[in-house]
Amino acid sequence: MFNPIQYSSTYINSVLKDGFRTSKNKNYNSMLIKEFCKKIGVKYGVTVSSGTAGLHTALLSLELKKNDEVIMPAITMSAVLYAILLIGAKPIFADVDRETMCISTESIKSKITNKTKAIISVALYGLSPDLTTIKSIIKKKKEKIFLIEDNAECLLAKHNNKLVGSFGDISMFSFQSSKMLTCGEGGILVSNNKKLINNAKIYSNLGYYLRTTNYKTNRKNLQHTNFKRHKLLGLNYRLSELGAATVLGQLRNVNKILDYRKKAGQDFKKIIEEYSFVKTQKIKKNNTHSYWAFAVIFKNEKIYKLFKKKFNKNGGDYFYGCWLPPYKEEFYLRLKKKKQTCNIAEELQKKTIQLKTNYFDKIELDKQIKVLKVTLDHIQNIVNQ
Repeated sequence: MFNPIQYSSTYINSVLKDGFRTSKNKNYNSMLIKEFCKKIGVKYGVTVSSGTAGLHTALLSLELKKNDEVIMPAITMSAVLYAILLIGAKPIFADVDRETMCISTESIKSKITNKTKAIISVALYGLSPDLTTIKSIIKKKKEKIFLIEDNAECLLAKHNNKLVGSFGDISMFSFQSSKMLTCGEGGILVSNNKKLINNAKIYSNLGYYLRTTNYKTNRKNLQHTNFKRHKLLGLNYRLSELGAATVLGQLRNVNKILDYRKKAGQDFKKIIEEYSFVKTQKIKKNNTHSYWAFAVIFKNEKIYKLFKKKFNKNGGDYFYGCWLPPYKEEFYLRLKKKKQTCNIAEELQKKTIQLKTNYFDKIELDKQIKVLKVTLDHIQNIVNQ
């Protein structure tokens, strides 16, 4: 069976052999940043310990003030909300587009106020939202509004023939264990804005001053008792060399890895297109999907329950229900914030699941495709009665 980690073994062994020490010519974090930025088509980057850490760092780098408003989608993993709350900003939930399930541009328009300082877009399941329109909305506003792309679930997908990750003021990608490139936990921030990335480097590296030609950091300076190390209150969000080496090996073979995900997604799509009571995210013209997961959206909750009852019994793999809107999670309810409601998100969430796409064994993928068809045929028979 194909194993993406095989591409990383040489790099991993190098880190272990060197005892985790780095040098100018062998620093896997630096190599990963350089090659990842080139792949996405941006200038600057910084690696971090997780995607969540990346979002937190991105928001810190914008230097927002307490109670500044940050717009986020109502369907996403709650880490987006965590990051907003951790900096003391106010989360504003935008509804989602009924066809793509990504953040709705119309909802964004209705949510923007003079307190809005940032918008976090999420490429849900590997599909980009309408970033062009979001940027157009932002451009029309007098006050600066930053765009943060959350691409934890998306890699090398395109929007309007341009790679996702190159639209935002700053963009995050995740290397968590379920993602396309992985080292267990990790992530990267990328941007064409040098100031934002420099801020992110400081915040994610314990607040240390940047190592520049104007700031001497040789070992002799460290011997002085009055040597100042920390510019601001930062966090230890650094990615290990072992993690960077693991991701670098996969990045250099990323198309081979992504082909497996795309094939699974495209094969699932062909099956569900045969049935009128189920659909998936709409991929609009000039967009592509990287299929971190495959969304199955049922016509109603009754059909969802029929699927849930039968799919696993037929031999189907474990699947996930769609995340609750983060404002419905227990941790947020306990904060007793002002209630927010997004009707389309709440309707879709109740009848949407996500199928895995990381099938690196053709036999297993073929089995899941067969089980999906058998299950949907069963539901079709019931619907036709």
